Parts: sequence; C-alpha cells; structure tokens
Amino acid sequence: MKFVTSLALLATATTVVASPVQKIFNLVSSGASDESKNGLYLSTKHEDPLNSKAVFRAQSDAADFYFVNGTVRWDAPNGAPYAIALIPGSNLQGDVGINVSPTTGSEGFSLTSEKELTTDNDDFGGWLVCPGDGGPQGLFFENSSVGDDVPEGCEIIQLDAVYKTSS
Repeated sequence: MKFVTSLALLATATTVVASPVQKIFNLVSSGASDESKNGLYLSTKHEDPLNSKAVFRAQSDAADFYFVNGTVRWDAPNGAPYAIALIPGSNLQGDVGINVSPTTGSEGFSLTSEKELTTDNDDFGGWLVCPGDGGPQGLFFENSSVGDDVPEGCEIIQLDAVYKTSS
C-alpha cells in the first residue's frame, strides 16, 4: 500500500513540475519618430466595472501581461482576468480595450523573434499612441479596413515585450 501511495505522490509531483509557467512581461512602446513616444509602459485606465482603456503610464504602474492561447491577459489587483481586445469599428483610430472576462479578448496575438507584439487580425494596420482626453496617452490600433492614414496627433509605434525576472 505504501508503494502505491508513493507512486501516486510521485505522479502528482511530476505533473506539478511539468506544468507550464506563465512568462510575465510588460509592453513598452518603441519605433516612434517622436522620441517622447518611446519607452512608454502599457497600463490600464478604469472605465467601468468590466472595462478599462489601454493607456501608457510610468514603469512603476505598468501592467503585467501574459499569454493564454494567443490572447494577451492581465490580472487586475482584485484577481479579475482581463484581456486585450481590438474593438471593431468604423474609425481609422481603432480602440484597444482591456476587458474583464475570459472570453472577451482578441485572439491571434503573438511575439515576433524581436519580441514585438503583433496580431493576425485582418484589420490590424499597426499600433498607435494617441493623446488622451486630458489623461494619459492611449493605445489604439490603425484600423486598416478604414484606411491607412495616421490620425492627427497619433504616432505609429511598436509594442515590445520586456520579460520580468522572477525573484
């Protein structure tokens, strides 16, 4: 009986060790021609109980992101699972929402070999940083289904993953 119990414990321990560990990362802007738009850390701005806007803040306020099946996730301080979503619409400057719910995030996100966040969404024309409404600068995407001009006041950027080291 002790032998069977030992095997069961060993199998459980092996399963725990083999479980994948989420790689936590921050998303940081780069590639802008206006240097003041580079080195900005992606965070959130609360809108209502289920939705937030993707905004840029100081590094100390950066959101910690991770991947789940091609969706970029973020756990709020209260433990609620949020996900980045490209919100379809008729504006060239497409909204990027960060919504609470395991089912609301956009799928198809990945990192290039240079750790740049991209997506296979057909309407995605690139990332934009644009002025906020009296608050922090916001993250948007160029909605290529509407056109390919950069909206006034916005700047084309890249979003680079900067992995966090565990302590």
